[in-house]
Amino acid sequence: MLKKEVKISRVAMIIVFLALIRVISECFRLEYLAKEFVTFEILKPYLIGALVCATSCLAMAIFSFYTRSKTIIGIAAFTIVILVIIKIKYSV
Repeated sequence: MLKKEVKISRVAMIIVFLALIRVISECFRLEYLAKEFVTFEILKPYLIGALVCATSCLAMAIFSFYTRSKTIIGIAAFTIVILVIIKIKYSV
């Protein structure tokens, strides 16, 4: 059971890290595809999402040093929920 939790926590860390890369790359994609000048208001939800993902990645890395697999899985799930809330709130 413990090995399965460790594997799931590692996958969760990778998923959140990939979400971080996706959110950051979206800012650069908007630079080339936006029909209007890219302002802070347009980038705001992406920057908030990047901060959430980066903070979660840091927390998960710290907890991985202490082999807290269940905590890492919980943080990953909470991060995904927060990202969905940001998406709904800003209608991105």
